[in-house]
Amino acid sequence: MNSARQVQLARAGKAVTAAAFALVLAGCGGSASAGNDEPKTSESPAAASASPEAETAAKEAAEEEAAAESVDAVDLKVGDCLAEDPDAEEVDAVDVLPCTQPHDSEVYAAMDMEAGAYPGEETVDTTAQDFCLAEFQPYIGADYSVSALDIGYLTPTPTSWTLGNDREILCTVYRVDGEKLSTTVKNSNV
Repeated sequence: MNSARQVQLARAGKAVTAAAFALVLAGCGGSASAGNDEPKTSESPAAASASPEAETAAKEAAEEEAAAESVDAVDLKVGDCLAEDPDAEEVDAVDVLPCTQPHDSEVYAAMDMEAGAYPGEETVDTTAQDFCLAEFQPYIGADYSVSALDIGYLTPTPTSWTLGNDREILCTVYRVDGEKLSTTVKNSNV
């Protein structure tokens, strides 16, 4: 069985409220304009004749050219692809890329531990290992024991737990052979 590795987050003083998080998520979604069925008259002939395949290719090319964006660790979410796998003991921020670009790991599951006093590093690690293992197959599509991927996880530190009200465990996945991922691993059966 592959071994999991653990990275602790240093997120003290950066508590995210549910309302603020909901606003961030709401701001991420794009909305199509409804009720506008009139043809566009300002389109050039080339734009009007672009095939859906060409538009998809152009969108993917634009994503590939996107630069990494530094994101606070508290703002990571399932589906984020990390440019470099954090290997420091404590992480404040990471660089996130579109999953179409070469990246080290992807966040595939998240959970909040129950409120209360910090339960200790051993309990947090055991909870993270159990949770991340249970969530692996539903996200990846392959059983962990035969996968070419391995599990990492990000957990709260005693300080972030106490000062930042941080209870979140984030599960990450990366290639066992150390090669970069070049697409999302969701439903990849790898």
